[in-house]
Amino acid sequence: MRAIEFEAVAKQHMLRLPEQVPDGVKLRVLLLMEDTEPQRSASEAAIQPRRKPSPRLAGSVTMRDNLLAPAVPDQDWEALQ
Repeated sequence: MRAIEFEAVAKQHMLRLPEQVPDGVKLRVLLLMEDTEPQRSASEAAIQPRRKPSPRLAGSVTMRDNLLAPAVPDQDWEALQ
């Protein structure tokens, strides 16, 4: 296995490979990113606000069942005894 080191800037989550990399060859990729933001602790990451769904989805879901009602009738429970 040969190693080639090059620097690149990702654009739209894509990298351009050097011309010396032939088409169809299997690659193993290791990405080393420069720290652009200070590292946040796990507790700080857990505190970040939750994402909200699009307001266009409001009213698009309808409930067709009673979530508090039993899933099976009481007489079916007797069959298990």
